[in-house]
Amino acid sequence: MKIGKLKVDDVDYKNGKANTWGFWSVRALSGEGQRLLKLYPEYYVLKKDWANKTNDDFYASVVYAYMVDCILKENNDNEELMQRYIDATNCCYAQKHDETKEKSYRRINCRFLEQYEDYMVEQKYPGIHDRVNAKYRKDIEEGKKRYKELQAQKQVDELRAKIQTQQDLANGKRVVCPYCKSTNTEKISTMSRAVSVSLVGAASGKIGKQWHCKNCGSNF
Repeated sequence: MKIGKLKVDDVDYKNGKANTWGFWSVRALSGEGQRLLKLYPEYYVLKKDWANKTNDDFYASVVYAYMVDCILKENNDNEELMQRYIDATNCCYAQKHDETKEKSYRRINCRFLEQYEDYMVEQKYPGIHDRVNAKYRKDIEEGKKRYKELQAQKQVDELRAKIQTQQDLANGKRVVCPYCKSTNTEKISTMSRAVSVSLVGAASGKIGKQWHCKNCGSNF
């Protein structure tokens, strides 16, 4: 976004960078802020803004403030934009999360620039936000519906697994592990026992054992 008499080609206030000579960088934005500060020293008040943690933040904030001032000056009779600025100043994003609730000009200006971009898009493509919001709401509803279906299927699968476990316990296909009490057990096959003995001999943990617990790894 380029507004007023900025020397940079474009400003990305969302990522704190500016485009000059085809390259995006923090340095370009910071340099533009320093240039504007020499022309408009009143922006030094932004130095006290709690949201500016570094010098680059401060100089970027100068650029954002200049952009917002230009927009408001050029649109001083636009009630919608004026209201959007008021909304930006009241946004919780701009308030410090402590007892003081001190507001940040940097955050207010960034919020308003976002609102201004939305406004310009709406002017160029009337109704686009309503269409986007309608699609968003539709996607949300479809997502909720899909989630409910998955939850219902999960409950069915869990019930089937529980019934299968009870049947396996009843017909002797599995037993309860005496160590961890899990029913996730299986009978040790003759082949598995033979391979174990051939590999470790008398140290095999499967000698004399009939069952293996998949949960704790015990043989019993």
